[in-house]
Amino acid sequence: MKNKLYLAILLPVLFLMACQKDFLERNPLDQITEDNFYNTAEDARRAILSCYAPMQAVNWYGKSWMITEIPADNSTTGGNDPDFSPIDNFTINADNVPNAEFWAEHFRLITYCNQVLTQVPDIQMDEQERNSILAEAAFLRAFSYFDLARIYGDVPIITVVPSLDIDLLVSRDPVDKVYEFLITDLERGIEFLPSAYDGLDVGRATKGAAQALLVKVFLTLERFDEAMALSREIIASGRYQLMGDFAGNWLKQTTDNNAESIFQVQYAGCGPVGTGNACQAFFAPWGQNITKNSDGWGSQIPTGPNIDNPGTTIRDVFTDDDLRQYHTIMTPGDYYPMINPSDGGYTYPAAGASRSSTSIKKYVIGGGSDVCFMTTPQNLHAIRYADVLLSLAEASCRRNGGISVTPDVLDAFNAVRERAGLEAVGSVTTEMVFEERRKEFAFENQRWFDLLRQGDVVNTMRLHGKNMQDYHKLFPIPSEELAINPNLKQNPGY
Repeated sequence: MKNKLYLAILLPVLFLMACQKDFLERNPLDQITEDNFYNTAEDARRAILSCYAPMQAVNWYGKSWMITEIPADNSTTGGNDPDFSPIDNFTINADNVPNAEFWAEHFRLITYCNQVLTQVPDIQMDEQERNSILAEAAFLRAFSYFDLARIYGDVPIITVVPSLDIDLLVSRDPVDKVYEFLITDLERGIEFLPSAYDGLDVGRATKGAAQALLVKVFLTLERFDEAMALSREIIASGRYQLMGDFAGNWLKQTTDNNAESIFQVQYAGCGPVGTGNACQAFFAPWGQNITKNSDGWGSQIPTGPNIDNPGTTIRDVFTDDDLRQYHTIMTPGDYYPMINPSDGGYTYPAAGASRSSTSIKKYVIGGGSDVCFMTTPQNLHAIRYADVLLSLAEASCRRNGGISVTPDVLDAFNAVRERAGLEAVGSVTTEMVFEERRKEFAFENQRWFDLLRQGDVVNTMRLHGKNMQDYHKLFPIPSEELAINPNLKQNPGY
């Protein structure tokens, strides 16, 4: 799929051009339009690939940590940035730029998916392939709406392609209705998506991806029986397995579309803007020349007891025998032979290289011929198999009063622990699951959602030293959206 990324970036631009009115009433001869594009099976294939472009963009997964990690207790800002320091300090307002970008990119993906879902049904092509492409668009739309529902609550459900002929001043739909809508999309994905792809199509959404995302939806809605049943179905399929070593998910040679990957955002280094992973640019410690480019800003850093309340930080929760720490956070004196090996590797300074004296290791791979400014070729983990295993444990515990001793639940939970070098346990509690998730998925756009699901996010963040209020569970609707659409109403508190 990486070879198709340039097409995925180009097509949305062409589609936007195609949607504009031709005021001179002349048929364009040198560009793609709705009239001359959606005619063949190949057109349908190109169209669905374009739907992945917003996810690959810097303003989605390149920066989404500003929304999904910074407000939580694993992360803090590397400096005093006017864009995301207010998110960290719960002083955010509706003018916040990362928040506006998060909203815009998610609805951009929804627009592309709606274009496919509107146009592809009329193409004469193999019925099975058409159903699969439509299910793929539905999955991606559901993926976007799941984020939007958890961040903003009520959001508009849009199923048509914007045009001058329809009313664009839509209102927000109740969040319960949004969940019903996206569950229907995911059920469509489960029914029609293939179990796997091969060749250049590896990395596209599969049935397993739709199942795993639906598990996360069921957990959010506290539909625990359904979450358990679907988790067990994924496990029983035998299609996925944990990498034998946690490092396998983070080493450049083994991370992309590996055995643990259920859904990854696909990247290619040093291509056009939006085709490379920008996380290293923001995560790599400042002034260390790790990237061999003029990035590496240390914008997001791990929390530590020297700058946050001791006992509440990501540095505190890792024990020395936990093998995940080394590949998750850089601590003083850590040596990484895989980072710029031609330089003899990299040793994290004894005094640290951030104000918390730690830096993020995940997605930091160093320089290379395929690493350029704000871009690496390393895929981004959206859903890993470890998530399914811990979701089964979470659903079982929360269903059964906070504890589980069910054999297959313990097997799932202990598989994640033992891979981390920790001892197996004979029972598991809800608190243990969330602590395991905190260490397993640090800086993977999970922690804020985990805290929301755990139910005591306000108290957790106050103990962490942040002045969070109950209304901060939802983000503000961006002011520019309110300005152009008076039918949108702001969330309380903003």
